[in-house]
Amino acid sequence: MSSPSSSNPAGSSSTSSETPLRLPPLQQTVLDVATTDALFRDLAACTQIHAVVPKYAQRGHTGQENLSLENARTRLAAGLLLGVQIRYAYDGHTWCDTLLRRPAGLTLVRIREADIAATVESDPETSATR
Repeated sequence: MSSPSSSNPAGSSSTSSETPLRLPPLQQTVLDVATTDALFRDLAACTQIHAVVPKYAQRGHTGQENLSLENARTRLAAGLLLGVQIRYAYDGHTWCDTLLRRPAGLTLVRIREADIAATVESDPETSATR
C-alpha cells in the first residue's frame, strides 16, 4: 500500500508544531469472484450483521436503505450497486467492510470501528471540541 499523501485533507494550514494526522489501520484488497462468495458466506455464518447499506452513486453518501446480505451480494454481482457497506460484530468487535466495484474488480476495505474511535479521541483538535 502506498503511503498517504502529505497534503492536508482538512484544508487547514500545516505548521511544523502540529501533530501529524494519525490514520486508523485498515485492510484493503481486490477480491475475485470465489473470494467474494467466500466472504459473503463467512459474514452470514460467523458474524452478527448490524447493517448492509447500498451505494448507488459514485459521488454522495450511501442511502438509508438496509439490504439483506444476500440481496446486497446479488445486486453487486448484477452491477446494480456501485458498492455496499457492511457493519457487523465479530470476535467481540464491530467491523465495517466497504465493498466497491472498481475496474480491477471488487475492492474490500475493512476497518475496526474501535480503531476509528481511538484515532478521533487521540486527535487534539477533535478532543478539544467535545
